[in-house]
Amino acid sequence: MSTLQSWGVVLALGLGTFLIRYSFIGLFANRDMPAWLSHGLKLVVPAIFAAIVASGVGISAGQFGGWALWPKYGAAAMALAVALRCKGNILMTVITGMAALHALLALQRWLA
Repeated sequence: MSTLQSWGVVLALGLGTFLIRYSFIGLFANRDMPAWLSHGLKLVVPAIFAAIVASGVGISAGQFGGWALWPKYGAAAMALAVALRCKGNILMTVITGMAALHALLALQRWLA
């Protein structure tokens, strides 16, 4: 691919991204969004965050980690339990997940 083609791809992707974002601003600037669309958009951020966290927990070196990553699975399960118990307390969830991960990694080193 030549330099000119590469810049063409970059510009086309930039224009496409701009048009996608502007479509919501242009379509809904002076009117209310339908309730179903508003509700759906509220779920986008948690879905993206869950996908990022799940890939960080289950994937190592580009592959599914299997049972070798059991400390990450355990820490994620503990953080999920705290998140469900303490709704909306992200700080407590993160602290619990981090502490559990470090404790389980120490346990893994001790067992090995």
